Amino acid sequence: MNFKTICFALATVIIASTYFIFFRKPTISQNNQDVLVVGTVANYAPFVSINAQGEYEGFDIDVAEKIAQKLGKKLVLKDLGSMAPLFIALEQESIDAIIWALSITQERLKKVTMIRYQGEDTSSYSLIFWEKIPAGINTIANVDGMTVCVEPASSQDTVLSKYPFIIKKPTERIDDALLNIQYGKANAAFVEPAIAKKFKAKYPEIRILDVPLAQEDQVKGIGITLKKDNSSLATKIQQAVDSLQREGAIKTLEKKWNIS
Repeated sequence: MNFKTICFALATVIIASTYFIFFRKPTISQNNQDVLVVGTVANYAPFVSINAQGEYEGFDIDVAEKIAQKLGKKLVLKDLGSMAPLFIALEQESIDAIIWALSITQERLKKVTMIRYQGEDTSSYSLIFWEKIPAGINTIANVDGMTVCVEPASSQDTVLSKYPFIIKKPTERIDDALLNIQYGKANAAFVEPAIAKKFKAKYPEIRILDVPLAQEDQVKGIGITLKKDNSSLATKIQQAVDSLQREGAIKTLEKKWNIS
């Protein structure tokens, strides 16, 4: 066996091992039907974050735990780092559901099942600027040739793709988008109104431009995301969510995590 053959074999083993580690369904879930495997990402406080003890916490973590309890299952969390891997893992069935404050849009509903558990209807997104909105910018149509931070694979990313004259700068973390506009690495960031409001309260230098959404892009709250063909689990989770809402548990968690 020559050197090239050995290298090729090693590379194949490494690629296969990486796929197996990140996208296989955990053994505990394969052998135990009493497990609910939830995909999330720990960079979106107050929905999901990691505390000083290295533990996951947040509104979505509490919701996931309560749903697992309603289903009589043990909660297993998988942090996949960003949005795109979450949907890949869901498709590959290495997770049962995504719970990560995902907006419910018509485009997403074509591909997955989403069960609303929190949030209001949203008819606009926000372009946020640092210190001032440039002269002549009063609609998104004026943002010609500017660089705008946006989270890849997000609903904001989908909307921004309709404006090819805007230069998109992918930023996985909301805080990274803020740093980009603060230090002139980008002109603006495209975010949900709640995020814009949160930033504005913390940084008075933030300026906000509302961007009305077309009907097909409007958001109907946030939802727990499952594969289209997983109707049995979807029914059970819907029943669990309905029960939590009747009991007032969702409202209690909103107050706990200061989510309006």
